[in-house]
Formats: sequence, structure tokens, C-alpha cells
Amino acid sequence: MKKLAIVIPVYNEEDNIKKVLDDWKIILKKNEFDIIVVNDGSHDKTNFILNKIKKNNKHIKILNKLNGGHGDSILSGYKYAVKRNYQFIFQVDSDDQFSSLDFNKLWKIRNKDCDLILGCRENRQDPIIRIFLSKIMLRFFFIIFFQKYITDANTPYRLIKNKFLKIFLNNCNKKYLAPNILMSLFAKKIITINVKHFQRSKGVIKWPAKKLIFFGIKLIIEIIKFKKLISKNY
Repeated sequence: MKKLAIVIPVYNEEDNIKKVLDDWKIILKKNEFDIIVVNDGSHDKTNFILNKIKKNNKHIKILNKLNGGHGDSILSGYKYAVKRNYQFIFQVDSDDQFSSLDFNKLWKIRNKDCDLILGCRENRQDPIIRIFLSKIMLRFFFIIFFQKYITDANTPYRLIKNKFLKIFLNNCNKKYLAPNILMSLFAKKIITINVKHFQRSKGVIKWPAKKLIFFGIKLIIEIIKFKKLISKNY
């Protein structure tokens, strides 16, 4: 059994993906690991760059799929990792907003009694509207309706135990907008560690406020439905 799978969803990240993969290869060179890159139908040079990198890196696995969104890409990577029985699964985004150096903060406590370890974004460097919806509105929603306090439920910097992920995937068999949020709600024991967060240096992605609010409403409906589902099965 390999110890670790790094799941990295990618969509049109031609400017960042080489640096991101190089950073992770360096920090993980002493561990038994694979990097699972889920290419979500990129239409820029991302796929060309990935194939070029893969030729000289046996630890890099590329999953090419039709565009289905960030949540769908994460689930595809998780299912791949669980099927191949990695002991731990770590997920990080490909936008170069995190430091691979913070990984050891999570890795050194991997055997603690918990379901997953969340790397909470310290001084989050995102547009204010996204921070407000995620850090304020979503957090209060969890407290009021679920009596659960989660510092950064959607952080794309998380270390997950294989056993827990299997159980979660068995209860998360649909296409969800934000499976990482549902995972945080589903977990019974969470450890949080502060990690650095940076502004995107390249390839700016803009979400209009109207789109973010609409996404938030759909997400809340999704969370409520998921909560009802798992209350019957878990």
C-alpha cells in the first residue's frame, strides 16, 4: 500500500501547473507517494504541459475528463485514490495559492485520532465577497442549522484518511457542487492547522457577485439535502 496520494484538480492552469507540480515533487521526494492530476477538460496548454512533465515523473498520474466543474474533479480524484488503496489522500488546488512547505504541519500529525486534517487559510487572499460568503455566512449557517463550528469548511488543503474517505464516498454518490464542504460536515473528528494563503500570481479567475450569491443559494440547498441523506445512513 502506498502511503500518500496528492489529488490536484486542474482547469486551464497553463501558467501555474508546472511550478505547482515542481513544488510538490520537491517536498514529497522522501515519501512513497503519487500525484494524481485531474484535468477537467482544459482547453489551453495545460494538457500539453502535463504530458511533457509526466514523461520523466513516474509518480505523476493524469486523469483526463470532460469538463464537469471543480467538485466533480475532486470526486474523480478521490475515487481513483480510494480504489488504489492509498493510506492517506491529500487534496490541494492548482492555483499556486498554497505553500507545499506547510504540508509537513499536517503530515506529522496524520496518525492522530481524527477523520481529516484541514489546512485553514490564514489571512486568506481572495476577493472580499468570497471571503464573506465562505468565512461569515457559511460558518454561521453551520452553527445555526447543524450546531457545528468549522473554521474553513471548503479549504482545498486537506489530509484525509482512507477509511473515512471510503465511508464518505459511499454517501456522496451524486454530482455535488462542493464535496469538500459536505466532507467537512460529514466528518466527526476534525483537526485544523493554520496554513499560509497567497494571491493568485497568474491566471486570475473572476466570479461576479451575482454568480457567487446564486452559487451560495444552490450550495445551501445541496447541504440541507445531503444532511437529510446522511442522517438516515450514518
